[in-house]
Amino acid sequence: MQYGYVVAIADYRGLYASFGTNLAFNRGEWVDAARMDAYDVIEWLAKQPWSSGKVGMWGCSATGGSQLQAATTAPPQLKAIFPMSCEFDVYPFGVPGGVARASGNTSAPPMSVPPALRDAASAAVDGADAALLSQAIAQHSANIDNAGLVPFRDSRSEPFAVEWWLKSSPHTYLDELRASGIAMYVAANWNEGMTKYGAFFTFNNLEHTKMVIGPAGHCEWTKVKDDTAFDIVVEERRFFDRWLKDIENCVMREPPVYYYTYNAPAGKEWQAASSWPLPGEQRTPYYFAEGALSTTAPPAGTAVDMAQVQYGVTAQNRATKGLNYTTEPLAADLQVTGHPVVELWLASTATDGDFVVTLEDLAADGTATSYFMEGRLRASHRALKDPPYDNLELPWHPFTQAEAQPLVPGEPVLLSFDLQPMSIVFAKGHRIRVVLTFADAATATAVPAPMVTVHRNAEHASRITLPEIR
Repeated sequence: MQYGYVVAIADYRGLYASFGTNLAFNRGEWVDAARMDAYDVIEWLAKQPWSSGKVGMWGCSATGGSQLQAATTAPPQLKAIFPMSCEFDVYPFGVPGGVARASGNTSAPPMSVPPALRDAASAAVDGADAALLSQAIAQHSANIDNAGLVPFRDSRSEPFAVEWWLKSSPHTYLDELRASGIAMYVAANWNEGMTKYGAFFTFNNLEHTKMVIGPAGHCEWTKVKDDTAFDIVVEERRFFDRWLKDIENCVMREPPVYYYTYNAPAGKEWQAASSWPLPGEQRTPYYFAEGALSTTAPPAGTAVDMAQVQYGVTAQNRATKGLNYTTEPLAADLQVTGHPVVELWLASTATDGDFVVTLEDLAADGTATSYFMEGRLRASHRALKDPPYDNLELPWHPFTQAEAQPLVPGEPVLLSFDLQPMSIVFAKGHRIRVVLTFADAATATAVPAPMVTVHRNAEHASRITLPEIR
């Protein structure tokens, strides 16, 4: 109560101390049986004698996604939310680039706590009869964590009888989110996985929205404070003071984007901007040459690189298991902030393949650094369509079963896809390296391993376009 707020924590239906049945672990709030639970809890809280009648929500990862779910139902008393590191379009998070596991993708993330351990960790609500906890846990026996085989965006989950990725994706409810009028402040960190995507698309598709991006891993805002002195808790309190207490503190008049840039000059690591992508962005193509990246377009003729697919790719060995394309040492510092896009012309002896592009900062001593600056695409998912939301003019893939298209062995095709957003200064004397590998950790091993041909001539100019800030 130091700042005049009451904090309430609620478990999802069918999890921990809550009664009921849960489907799909931390995405269970999207199924019809649970969809309105957050609405009911929020409206109950707003009616309590100690409540002002205005409610906000805060949380990271699963509890970030629960805020967007709540917002889709537009509880009248929910005035502001602060969702962190959660998705906007959930399929690319669950099945990045359409690269499904050999045994099929499920909705249960790898870090899911086994049901028996969840129940063992459950604690009775303060002041409640301990017998109630046992009764709640008994109802969990009907829980189903796994949505089953759902490799396509429109795959139907047999256990849940819904098109799972569409049912559980906030972008499906974009009209409801826009109509809710709920103020939102989204957050993510550069050095986390696919969850950082959500902040940028949520910010650009909704009004009354702000965004902050820090330099750490998933939900590691304590590390951000320790490393940079930026305390997100202060920003959260300012935001909620404005929307829950009507304190005009100018938080909504300040620039809506606040972001950190790796390797920026001292004192300029944190910057504010009026929009995303940044207003001063210059999109510069770097063409693949023989082991090189060049801003000069390739000449006519035949120029290819051939390599056999190697499996077991990791961050430590990717440079030796793929093809490398590297600039000359930079003559001056170069800031890259935004979403790179790669266009690959390639052919394979196989009818499909998984292609991963990683951008690295290569120091003079050979040390390579990358902050999840990568993108991937399964070749059969290369089809492009107009997106159902503002996709920042990036390539958008439908990932549906009907749009899947196998490769014709030996026939060149174009793969266009974006890399995860980033903000980094490549220092003078450093080089920019693109590493292209032909397998993901989820890629099924084939014997013999396919041969891949990367084309890089005038007719088939493979390239990466970088969002430079000059």
